[in-house]
Amino acid sequence: MDRDLGRRAFFSGLVGLGTAGLSFSAANGPLGQFAPLSGSVWESAHADRHETVDSPYGPATVRYDETGVPHLSADDEQALYFAVGYTQATDRLFQMDLQRRLYRGELSAIVGSTALDTDRFHRQMAFADAAEVTAESLDGTPVAPILDAYAEGVNAAMENETLSLGFKLLGYEPDEWTRTDTALIEKIIAWQLTGSFQTLTVSLVRERLEGLFSEDQSAALTAELFPSRFDDVSPILRDHHDVGEFTVGDDATSSQSVENRNSAPDKALVDWVNQFEPPESFGSNSWIIGPELADGDAPILSNDPHLGLQAPPTWYEMHIDGPDHRARGATFPGAPVVVIGENNDGAWGFTNANADVIDFYTYDHDGDTYQYGDERREFESRTEEIVVDGGPNETVEIRKTVHGPVIEEEKQEVGVAWTGHTATETMLSLYDLSHSSGIDDAVAAAERFESPTQNMVYADRDGNTLYYMTGRVPIRRIDGEMVSGDQIFDGSAQEGEWDGFVPFGESSWEGFVPQSANPKVRNPRYLATANQQIVPDDQLDYYLSAGYASPYRGRRIYDLLDQRVADGEPIDIEFLKRVARDTFDGRAERLVEPLVEAARDGGEELQTTADLLDSWDYHLDADSRAALVWELWFDNYREELFDETFDDADLDSSYYPQDGALVQLGEGSAWFGSRGREAVMRTALEQTVSDLAEIDAEVYGDVNHTGHISHLTELGFLGYPSYPRGGSDQTVWNYDRNGPWGGSWEMHADFDGDLLGILPGGNSGRYFSDHYDDQIERWANGEYRTLSREIEGDVAVEFVEGDE
Repeated sequence: MDRDLGRRAFFSGLVGLGTAGLSFSAANGPLGQFAPLSGSVWESAHADRHETVDSPYGPATVRYDETGVPHLSADDEQALYFAVGYTQATDRLFQMDLQRRLYRGELSAIVGSTALDTDRFHRQMAFADAAEVTAESLDGTPVAPILDAYAEGVNAAMENETLSLGFKLLGYEPDEWTRTDTALIEKIIAWQLTGSFQTLTVSLVRERLEGLFSEDQSAALTAELFPSRFDDVSPILRDHHDVGEFTVGDDATSSQSVENRNSAPDKALVDWVNQFEPPESFGSNSWIIGPELADGDAPILSNDPHLGLQAPPTWYEMHIDGPDHRARGATFPGAPVVVIGENNDGAWGFTNANADVIDFYTYDHDGDTYQYGDERREFESRTEEIVVDGGPNETVEIRKTVHGPVIEEEKQEVGVAWTGHTATETMLSLYDLSHSSGIDDAVAAAERFESPTQNMVYADRDGNTLYYMTGRVPIRRIDGEMVSGDQIFDGSAQEGEWDGFVPFGESSWEGFVPQSANPKVRNPRYLATANQQIVPDDQLDYYLSAGYASPYRGRRIYDLLDQRVADGEPIDIEFLKRVARDTFDGRAERLVEPLVEAARDGGEELQTTADLLDSWDYHLDADSRAALVWELWFDNYREELFDETFDDADLDSSYYPQDGALVQLGEGSAWFGSRGREAVMRTALEQTVSDLAEIDAEVYGDVNHTGHISHLTELGFLGYPSYPRGGSDQTVWNYDRNGPWGGSWEMHADFDGDLLGILPGGNSGRYFSDHYDDQIERWANGEYRTLSREIEGDVAVEFVEGDE
C-alpha cells in the first residue's frame, strides 16, 4: 500500500468539530491508487474483536445492541472505565488520535508540510499545556482513577486489536494514550464552543472601511454588520430568572458597541487565525418541559447539539452500568463520561451560551521582553521542533505573557487570554452529573463546570427542571471601571486583566462573576435555548457577551411552544418531535414579502419566480422548489450587498456578517447605497433565475443532502450515502451543507415514556462494520431510535482479571 495515498488525501473539518483551515487534497488521484484493498489494509478493515481481554481491574462485560452501541457493565468503577477506554479505542481510535494530534500540533508528522500552518497555530496556543495542568489538578479527585483506568483501556486496545483503516492509509501507529490526552479533549470542546477571533475581525473591518468612508460612516456601517444584539429575540429567560446577589457598586458596563481604542491587527494575522476559529454555524437547541405541561407526571428534556458532521460522527453513543451509577447517552471519543444523556434519576444537555471568555492584548515589546506596568518582563519562551513527514523538520517559538499565549504570523502578534488555558474541573462536573441523584446534585455539578460556558438544562424523575448557565465569566476593568470585552486591550498598561486568572496554572477565579450570579432558573414550566440572548442586558450587573446567534431558531421554538400552551394542548413527545423537525425559516418571513414587491416591475420570468416565493410557507423542506429558490437568492443577495465594498477593502467573504445582521438591515441602511434595497433584491433575484437555469437541481433536497458529509480522510468512498435533507443552519431542524454542520446527536428524554436518539451516521468508525452508516438514512428522514434503558445484547467482550 502506498503510504503517500493517505498523506495526500486528508481531512477537511477534522474530528467533526468544525476546525477550518485543513484541506489536504490528492494531487494524483488517490482513489485510483486505493483499489484493490489488500494485505494489512484489508485485515484492518475486517478486524475481529477479541472476545476475552485481561484487565488489571477485574471483570466487566460489553454487549452490543442492534445499532452497534456498547452496553458496558462492571461491579468496580475502574474496571468499568477500563472497558470504556478499550471499547472506544476499538471503535474510534483513529478519530481519537487525529483530534489529539491536531491540538498538540503534531499533524505534520503523519501528513507532511501541508499541515505546518495548523501545527504552528495549535502549538502557539499551547492547548497541550492547558491540558497538562488540568490533568495534574485532578489528582486526589474521584475522577482521576477512572481517567487513568480509561487510558489503560485505550492502550490495551492499541496492543490487542487490529488498528483501523485510517492508520493503514497514513502508515503510522498511535502513541500511548494518557490522562492528559483526555484533558485535551475537554480543551478541544471548550475551544470549539468559546474560541472566537471576532474582536480582531471587527477591528480590522472597521479600519478597512475607514479607508473607503469617513470615520463616522465606517463606525456606523461596522455596527450594522456586527450588532451586539438582534432586534427579533425571544430571550432564554423571559418571565423568571435568578442572577444572584452580585453587584458592582457604582461601576457600569461600557457600551457594547464596536470599539476601536487600539489599532487593528495586520490582515495577515487575522486571515491566519480565522482559519482556526469555530464556524458561526455551530449552535444547538434544547428545551425542558415541566410535568404539568407534558401530559404526565414527569418532565421531558430535549437536546440537539449542532457541531461538525463527518464520518465517523463527532459523538460516540454508549450505555454504562457501574457499581453506583448507570448512564446512557453520547460522549466525545477520548472522553470516558457521558456528556449528554440520562441516568436513573435525571437527564441533562447543553447548548452554547456565547459568553465572551476570550480577550486580546498588544504590548510594547522588543521580541525578548515586554513592558508590563512599571516593569520590564521577559516573555516565557521555548522553541519546539515540528516533525515533518517527508521533509525537513521545522521549529516554532512558543511565547507566553502574564495573560496567556502570544500568537504570531508574519511578525504580527497578539496576546490571548482564554478561560480554557487554566486548570478546569469540567470533567469532574460531568462525572458528577453521571452520578447525580436529583436536582441539588445537578446544581452542584453545574457550579464545577468552569469551561466552556454553556446553557445547561436538566430534568429529573421527581418532576424538577433546571436551567443553569455554566462557566466562568471574566470581569474586565480599565482604571477601575468595568468595561466590555469587545475591544483590543493594551497589555502593557494592564488593561482589561482578569484578577484571579493564572494561565497554565490553577486559578482562584476571584476576579470573575461569582457562580451565584450566573443566570439560572429552577423549575420553569417550560424553557428553550437556541444560542440566543440569555437575559436582557439591563437585568445583568455585568458584561456577558459581545453577540449571540441569529435569533430565528430561538424565536421559532418559543413560538411553537407558546402556541401549544395557549391552545391548552399537552406538550408531549410526539409534539416535541415535530418541533425538533421544524424547517420554518425566520429569514424568509422577514424578507420574502419585500422581495416579491421588489420583483413587481420585473419581466415575466422574474415575476413567475417571485410568485413561487409569494405562495411559499417558508419551510425549507427537501421536496420544495421554493426553498431551493430562496436559498440561492439569499446567497446572491448577500453577495450583491457586500461583494463590491468588501473587495474594495481587500476583504473576502469570510469577513461577511452572520445572517441575522443582513436580515435586519433597514431600508435606509447605507449598505444599500444609492440603489436602495429594492434594486439590490431584484438584481439578486435576476441572478437567481440565471442560476436556476444552470444548476442540475429542481428541489431543495437536490443540493441539500448527506452526500456533503465526508470521511476524515476525505476519500470519497469512505463517505456516507447521499439522502436529501430539509432544514438549514437557521432552522430548528439544523443542517448546514457548507460545513457540513448540524444536528450531531439528537435526544429526547421523556421520564413518562421513551428515551429517543439518533446519530448522523453510525456508531462504529470501522468502514466494513454494519454500524458504520446504519443511522444516516433515518437521520436524514427525521426519524429517531428508541434507546433501551436496560443493558441489552449478548456478551461480545468479556474482561477478566489479569495483568495488562
